[in-house]
Amino acid sequence: METRPVDLVWDGAGRDIVTLLLGHPTQHYGADVSEADDRVILYRQLDERQEATGEVVGVEIEDFLEFDHWDALPSVAALWQAPGKPALQLRDLLQQLQGELRAQALTSIAALSADPRQD
Repeated sequence: METRPVDLVWDGAGRDIVTLLLGHPTQHYGADVSEADDRVILYRQLDERQEATGEVVGVEIEDFLEFDHWDALPSVAALWQAPGKPALQLRDLLQQLQGELRAQALTSIAALSADPRQD
């Protein structure tokens, strides 16, 4: 199975939007809101009519830390690999990433609540 490198962006729990995008999409792409969950935006290659109907080359999920509608994600043929992560199916990569980011967010909250300057 082919492994495709992806770029990852998450601006923190305050904004809580995660974006994965293939590092070097082979063609132009457009955005397509998932019919199953409007918090999911799929980035797809454009077809001959310049509509976003082709291969999925990226995904963006709002409210990522609380997201649990995994069936809204399409099945993709290739494994996706974010920097420093193992190559996984899209859903598995996002679930692993969500667990890591939840832990990171909790650590940040704990550090803020322990800071005596916050009083």
